[in-house]
Amino acid sequence: MKLLFESWRRYLKEGRELEQYTTLISREIVNALKDSDVKDAFNQAKQAYFKLDIEHILDNLEYVKDVYVNMLEGDLVYAHAKYEFDLDATEEQRKNSEIVVDVILPIGYENSIFSELIPEIKESLRHELEHSTQPTEMLMKIQKKIPTGDVWNTLESAEAYFTNESETKAHVVGIYKKAKMFKEPAGEVLDQELMNIYSTGLHYGYTEEELGPIMSKIREYWRYYMQSRFPHAEIDWDR
Repeated sequence: MKLLFESWRRYLKEGRELEQYTTLISREIVNALKDSDVKDAFNQAKQAYFKLDIEHILDNLEYVKDVYVNMLEGDLVYAHAKYEFDLDATEEQRKNSEIVVDVILPIGYENSIFSELIPEIKESLRHELEHSTQPTEMLMKIQKKIPTGDVWNTLESAEAYFTNESETKAHVVGIYKKAKMFKEPAGEVLDQELMNIYSTGLHYGYTEEELGPIMSKIREYWRYYMQSRFPHAEIDWDR
């Protein structure tokens, strides 16, 4: 029992630390996006790609060497991050892993858009930082099931992806982060994310009847993990 308690306490401590890193890195991204030189370069080229100079933040993140920002032109305000590592990486190779944050912004964007963008950045970063702490073997399970990365190639591949242990954990912590930012019940934010996934499935041509059972299974997996990891997710935002 003592060993179990110590393990859980370390788990909670690691989660709190990743929350702090999420805040620090997202702040650096926003500061960069507000920079006049970055804005000018993006407005002229309609894209920009750069590495954040944040070695002081990343020093204690063993499996994240660099964070890159990829700015893309679009009508929406959106952010999506990716954790990139060598397949079947050794422990040493994992130390060279990177996070790439895709940020979609309109040309000539104003700073007022950040109220919408910051929650997207933080949710995506928290998701990918969770991946950075996961064992390579766990990450490789879904890579082997979907080697092309085409999640919606079949209903089976979509189900395998969203119910995979690695993705379940990463999606749930990202959702929890977003719920804390908006001070909304985490279960409601989880269901909003499931609706986004459901809409994506419809976009790929699957029917409501086909998607129904899969969405129910994903919801079951995610809610179970959320309730086990964040038992006070619905009410306690001061932890």
